[in-house]
Amino acid sequence: MIRGVSLGKRFGNSTFESFRVTRYNSDAYTACRDLATGKNGGVILIGPVGVGKTHLLVALSREYDRLNTYIPESVESPMPPRQIPSASELIAQMPEESEETPTIPSLRMSEIERHAHIEYWPMLDLSSELRSAAMTGDLSLSLRCRTCDLLVLDDLGREKITDFILQEFQRIIDWRYREMLPIAVATNLQRGDIADRYGEHTSSRWTGSCEVIDVHGPDYRVDS
Repeated sequence: MIRGVSLGKRFGNSTFESFRVTRYNSDAYTACRDLATGKNGGVILIGPVGVGKTHLLVALSREYDRLNTYIPESVESPMPPRQIPSASELIAQMPEESEETPTIPSLRMSEIERHAHIEYWPMLDLSSELRSAAMTGDLSLSLRCRTCDLLVLDDLGREKITDFILQEFQRIIDWRYREMLPIAVATNLQRGDIADRYGEHTSSRWTGSCEVIDVHGPDYRVDS
């Protein structure tokens, strides 16, 4: 389940299969595919506009959701009708008291439905929603970003930085770092700018837990 903002019509068909892999972006492509399958703990994509960073983040979100969501196969035919016994019949069928501990019924793993929880946010939208939520004392969005299975942040650096936004952002990053939860980020900032803007702690955590990759190449939006 992908929450956050809509992926939008422009990226409605953005998948790994539809991504144009070149010598400029092959490392970023491989790192995002590896993150979708749990082979690394995060990806930070650094590069100019138009080199396919958002396409990769959307493709990663979809693939992670597909691989980490499990819905058991439904029963093909309904169960045949059964006659419900009376209360007296049920009492008569009860076994005599035993010292044995009764078996607690449980579901097998194959019977448990699981949905991945992915939060996809361009930073302009996330910062705006965090500010609005703070005015009403609603902490649910911040909690979702801290605890979701995969957090995806696009266009890091476009948002207006305030003390509140910086503090909330650092809380989210610190939490996920401690819990070893994956994150994927795309930004036009340079490596040094990330540390200057968000602090050495954030930069250090990403360097130590994520693949930080420079993405180059022509502007797809101009050349396509």
